[in-house]
Amino acid sequence: MMAQSTSDTDAVAVDWELDVTDSPLLQLLAYVCPSIFGGVAILAGGLLLWLVGTALLDDDFAQAVGVIAFAVLALLSRRYLPALLETNLTDPFWNRYSRRGLVIGSVCGAFVLLGSAQLHPAAPFVVFIASWVPLVFTAAFPTSGHADPAAGTLVVDDTEVPLDAVSGFRAVSVGTFAVGWFSYTRGVPTAPRLILLPSNYVDVVTDLIETGTDSSTRERSTIDRTERLIAGLFGLGMVALGPILWLLLPPGDGQVVALYAGAMFGLFGIMLLWYTYSA
Repeated sequence: MMAQSTSDTDAVAVDWELDVTDSPLLQLLAYVCPSIFGGVAILAGGLLLWLVGTALLDDDFAQAVGVIAFAVLALLSRRYLPALLETNLTDPFWNRYSRRGLVIGSVCGAFVLLGSAQLHPAAPFVVFIASWVPLVFTAAFPTSGHADPAAGTLVVDDTEVPLDAVSGFRAVSVGTFAVGWFSYTRGVPTAPRLILLPSNYVDVVTDLIETGTDSSTRERSTIDRTERLIAGLFGLGMVALGPILWLLLPPGDGQVVALYAGAMFGLFGIMLLWYTYSA
């Protein structure tokens, strides 16, 4: 984490850069999804060995050769996997991971998948879907920002925040870093919604927003009652979709569909309900 501050009378200007390597919690979150993928790879390798061993014990050499050939063809596609993880970062995506961490994480991921399978046959699928949440969050790193109370400017990732249009700001500190969320008045063009910054700079940013925002703007809602009602109903419907399908669909494959729908639509439903509450 790089942080700088310059003092000008009572105003303090701060600059920061954050990456996942600056916080143990962020590093742990960054390893969640690759660990689950690694666990899938370990279990797939174990299944491959079991299939080949079973075929050889049964003297079915054709089946053993077929399984090995299929595995070889699958491995030949490995060059396409890095292309799926390409980002616009200066350093390659995988540079944030260590080989030792990936190996340990993959073993832990395999145990998590096996343990979840003991609870419910569809539980590993839910674990796989849930592992994408921390991946999406950590994809926002590295991030940088600049706050200058004297000039009345706040810049997040080279994009200036229109302080006069900010209707609300909320921040939650998690260890050494904090996550902040901007709310804007209606009609504001594209502007940063999320800000990630060191925890000790939250007060500077909050004071800057308080002084640079009109009090009447902060009290004004960004949506009217009709829009709030529609968004709330949509959010409740999406959250309730999973439990309703769980009750209506037959056990087995139907419950798998219900779990998938509940995980995917429920996440967006919670976001809609939060928007309904906070807008």
